[in-house]
Amino acid sequence: MQDSDSQQTEGLGEHFSDPEMFSENPNELDEISSEGEQLQTFLKLKEHGQSSRTRALRLKENDVIVAIDGNSYHESVDNMVDLLSSGEEGETWLLTIWRNGKFFEVFTRGPLGGIFEFTRPEESQMIMDLFQKREMGQKEDYRIYEALRDVKRVVDVYDTTHSQVAIILPPVWLIQQKMWEPLLAILCVYLITFSVNIFLFVLAVILIGLYFRKGQVTLRRSYGMFQDRQVWAIVAARSDKEAQEMCRNIDEKVNFLNALVKPYKKEISKPRRRKKSGNVLKVSQQYT
Repeated sequence: MQDSDSQQTEGLGEHFSDPEMFSENPNELDEISSEGEQLQTFLKLKEHGQSSRTRALRLKENDVIVAIDGNSYHESVDNMVDLLSSGEEGETWLLTIWRNGKFFEVFTRGPLGGIFEFTRPEESQMIMDLFQKREMGQKEDYRIYEALRDVKRVVDVYDTTHSQVAIILPPVWLIQQKMWEPLLAILCVYLITFSVNIFLFVLAVILIGLYFRKGQVTLRRSYGMFQDRQVWAIVAARSDKEAQEMCRNIDEKVNFLNALVKPYKKEISKPRRRKKSGNVLKVSQQYT
């Protein structure tokens, strides 16, 4: 019995060690490679950790990390931590997130924190098929956008990139952003200082320019909160329109200030008409 078993194992070893076996069956290679692709899973956010970066990025539970810098990511959490912490100081990474059937991008750097799990094979395959059809641009083309939303789901989306116009001509930048109250305050400062002393006016212009150089994003965010809006999402996009489209992907029922996409229209259900039976007599006929 032992001799026969050893002969069978030797025969199997020769069978699988034969290099010509796979070259003669290319279809089997395709099947093996396709099964390997199906086993490529993604990382899904299971829950937030304490003071984790996932909260600051406004990520939600069950969000899936699909790609980093446009390349699909299928490795472990430890490798992701090492990757996001690498690079030069100040360098950020572009994450592609999948949420409820839609994609959007965010910028980040360093460990995300939180607890992650792997996606199921069928879910991974579905996400991968849709991601391959998604058009991704160069990382350098993306900018960070903040979206502030009020209780009526009206969203104010603005670019957080520093503007030279805000430093040189603050009133022009305020007009572009439609920030009328700060514009009135700045014009009053200009008028008062100019009427007192020309040197005081020049000093005021310089100080206001320095303030707008460092605090224009904070001022823009504070003005949105002044209008009863809260920070709702932070996305990375290549244009204002694409940023609004990403916000629409996150919540299809939102509308926008300075809208560049079609507004959301709530479907109003028509009341059903009650059908009257032909056998029922009219009120005038019942009492005649």
